[in-house]
Amino acid sequence: MILYGLNAVSETRKWVNVDKKQKKLSQDEQLFRQEMNDVVPLKVRSTTDSKAPRMPARKRRQETFTENPASTLLSLTDDQTHSDANDGSSHRKHGVQKRIMQKLKRGRFLTGDQLDLHHMTTETGHLALLEFIADAQRRKFECVRIVHGKGLRSESGPRLRLMTRQLMRDHPQVLAFTACKPADGGSGAMDVLLKKI
Repeated sequence: MILYGLNAVSETRKWVNVDKKQKKLSQDEQLFRQEMNDVVPLKVRSTTDSKAPRMPARKRRQETFTENPASTLLSLTDDQTHSDANDGSSHRKHGVQKRIMQKLKRGRFLTGDQLDLHHMTTETGHLALLEFIADAQRRKFECVRIVHGKGLRSESGPRLRLMTRQLMRDHPQVLAFTACKPADGGSGAMDVLLKKI
């Protein structure tokens, strides 16, 4: 009983303290209103000085990748619209940092496997490249090397090189590629950086 009485007394003290705070706040509010009685509010302008919203960035074109070699071979031109180098020997996709590209150009990635396209037609080379990239992904290689040659002895020009560059630009699993260092094949080979799965 006594314990209950003490609890009841402490509870009433809490309520009294809350009531005093509310009264004090209301007195402060009254004083504030009395002091601000002669103040005239500023006129609010309906317009603001903020700049117009920025236009959204143009959407990146969807990467068009096809496993059909015939459609790739129809336009074997050296498209350099997304290339890092002027001669189209290197390319990085959106989101790949410049320092990663520099590391690839310097040969700092360990190449897991190598494919040599010499003496292949563009059709068989295309299919061999698709199988090679799929196999490299399964084996979790980060970087691979493709030797396509320079096309010096070819009557119709460096068609394997052009086909390889175009396929690597369009392949969804390829992040970047660059021509190898001269000791590793120069412009006749490329190191390819793959997505991690």
